[in-house]
Amino acid sequence: MALSTYLSGTKDHIDLETGERTSKSRPIMCESDFEGQGGFKHLRHGQQPEGVPYIHDMPTLNPFWAAGFSFGRGHFVVNIPYDQHLPWIFQGEEISIGLRGFSYGYDYYSPEKAACYHYYGRKDIPMFWENNDIYRGSGVYGMNRLNEIIHMVSPSINGETKDWIRTDELKYGIGKVRDLQRFFDTFGINVEKQKVEKHLCRFVGRPMQKEFIPFLRTNEMGLDYDKITYRFVDKQANNK
Repeated sequence: MALSTYLSGTKDHIDLETGERTSKSRPIMCESDFEGQGGFKHLRHGQQPEGVPYIHDMPTLNPFWAAGFSFGRGHFVVNIPYDQHLPWIFQGEEISIGLRGFSYGYDYYSPEKAACYHYYGRKDIPMFWENNDIYRGSGVYGMNRLNEIIHMVSPSINGETKDWIRTDELKYGIGKVRDLQRFFDTFGINVEKQKVEKHLCRFVGRPMQKEFIPFLRTNEMGLDYDKITYRFVDKQANNK
């Protein structure tokens, strides 16, 4: 398992002088959708909901991995190292790590209490995209690789698949513990139509905990998805 979530901002959450928390809320990871166009279309986690946890004495199970806060045993980064061949990829990295981790048998949890915070909205600091014009177009190969490895729809033009970087494909590839289609089916992700079932956050939390935790393996090696038959469907699709 890995503890992983986005970080709350410092404003309204922590006293910067004393270091004491002023809020008991923390985010959970449950909001994701496809964004971008053409070859850059990918699954991206959006702004996550925050709230006071209803589950106590254990972390909250959620489907997605977050780059902002991630703690686990060292074998996680050994088995799922950061892919060194994704040039100019900023958005999309999280679903890549998350799905690769899922395929190796890892589950993700949000901690019950926030352990650290982030300064959002800082000004006059270097940004990832400030050199975008210098490396224009290089991200296409990286996004093609990212989508191909995690079994998303491969970007194409007129039915012809674009080129993608195949270096170290196995090293940064998919594990053999779980099939990615099981993840897509469980959490309402249609990779062919590039659409998701909305309102997944209504399931993540106590409902998901109640539904999935009974299928924890007795050897402490994560959830046994072979026994999980649940499939998320947005019951409020016509009542947004």
